[in-house]
Amino acid sequence: MKKRSIITILSLSLFVLALTSVPAADLAIYSGPTNPGWISQEAAIANAEAIMNDDQMKAIFESIENYGDGDEVGSDSPLGKWMQAHTGNGQQDVFIAASGTAPSAIYQFPNVDPDGSNIENFIEDGNVFINVADWILYMSYEGGTRSANNGAAGAANVFDIPGLSFGNRGGPAVPTEEGKKYLPSLVEFQSDRPWHLEQFDGTDWEVTAFAISNNDPNSADPAVAVNTTYGGIIAAMWQKAQPNWSGDDPRAGGVIEFIANWLMENGSIATPVEAQGKATTTWGKIKLDR
Repeated sequence: MKKRSIITILSLSLFVLALTSVPAADLAIYSGPTNPGWISQEAAIANAEAIMNDDQMKAIFESIENYGDGDEVGSDSPLGKWMQAHTGNGQQDVFIAASGTAPSAIYQFPNVDPDGSNIENFIEDGNVFINVADWILYMSYEGGTRSANNGAAGAANVFDIPGLSFGNRGGPAVPTEEGKKYLPSLVEFQSDRPWHLEQFDGTDWEVTAFAISNNDPNSADPAVAVNTTYGGIIAAMWQKAQPNWSGDDPRAGGVIEFIANWLMENGSIATPVEAQGKATTTWGKIKLDR
């Protein structure tokens, strides 16, 4: 009887352990209208499809949704409803702005909700936002028409860092050791919208730079920031005015590497996290709970 009980307990323990290792995250991609001077519509769609069709991404995420033109207008849109449904659901989900723009489903322009936008609530719940191409949260092109700009305030509001800038500083971005480790396909390139690393000093954001300008150690792209208070993650990557990349487009493959390598190691997309309000989720807790 005792032997049988031990076997039963061991079997149950292994079952519970197996459950905790099953992916518990969903992924949404926005490939709707782009700011065409920064990334072409064709490139945004191609990058979204490459991510969706990647075997690693299929294995990591329970579901992958791609939202396009018409899906992104307002909080009641399909994208807006996805964003709200994945805030407070007890798991770490991922949203990718493959178009590099900020539709009103996630952030109403021009800065209508400087605090409490869908994307800010999503991030403050411990989720992940990945932006490529244009200045993060700068504007929308939904419906094919350029919106009233959020300007620099879009990113500043969501990061809660007054005056935050991603202005051009010149100089090629050279891969760091972290870049070589986590983004092995990363090569030197000229970023037009780099992170200004000194602006994160003294904040509750911990930034990992995957490439740094060789003439300015405070300029980085790609990079990722983790909020040490609530565990939210924001990555801005390949923010360059390159409608169609010369040679192989690094944006889709690089995002795949970021998720499969860095996020799987440092995030909690493979295990549920507690919803906001039930318990405070800190960066340290997320790493311990992986």
